[in-house]
Formats: sequence, C-alpha cells, structure tokens
Amino acid sequence: MADAAAQRDSLPYRPVPLAELERAASESPAALPYLLAVKFNYDVKQGGFAQLMYNLRGEFLAGIEDMLLAAGAAVAHDHYVRAVTACLEDKPGYFRFLASDYAEANAVKHALQLLSVEYLQRRADFADEAAAFLASCPRA
Repeated sequence: MADAAAQRDSLPYRPVPLAELERAASESPAALPYLLAVKFNYDVKQGGFAQLMYNLRGEFLAGIEDMLLAAGAAVAHDHYVRAVTACLEDKPGYFRFLASDYAEANAVKHALQLLSVEYLQRRADFADEAAAFLASCPRA
C-alpha cells in the first residue's frame, strides 16, 4: 500500500499552462504524457471537465486520450471520451464556450459540469488509476 501511495504522490497537483505543454511537445516530447497527466488531474479536480476542455482550447485532445489509454485509467478515459463527445455533438456551442469568459451560461459547459459530478461521484481517483504509469513516465 505504501508503494501505491508513493506512486500517487509522485503526481504534483499544479496547473499546467498550455504554453508549457506546447514547449514540452517541441522540446521534450517523451515528457509530454506526464505533463498531460498532471494537467488532467489538476484541471478535473479544480473545475471538472469544463475547466479541462476550456483550458485546453482544443489542443492536445488526442494526447490526453493517448495518455489515459496508456495509463490504463479506464474510468477517467470513459468520462473523458464522453466529454469530448459532448463538445463534438454541439460544435457551435463548444466554440462559443471557448470564446466565452468561462463564467457565462453555456449548454456544453453545463453538460461537462454534469459529467464532472458523475465522474467525481465514482471516487475513482485518477492518480490511483494511473499510479504505475505515472511512476514510469519520463519527466522534463
């Protein structure tokens, strides 16, 4: 049990700006999955899938999915795919959401918030789901 806790604790809880992801993608691509995991963990815990999708601005969506699959994070992956699907099913609403100041009402944002509540009620912590993967990830 101590090993799992140590692996989980190896995931820092901090914001990861889009510029940091872009820099890692160009300068140290091997470290990108780890940074995407840090971003996913932080954004979803801070503001749910709405915050994650808003902060990603349409970038690194496939990279997040690849990371979740490689991590074997089945619960996180299922909810992430549902979040992306909610955005794709209402593209005009999704683009209005991205163009907004985040605070304004938006049907896509609302759907993502409901999905976030469902995900968090599952109590499947991403850091636990992905602990072994995270321990093996290269860091920048």
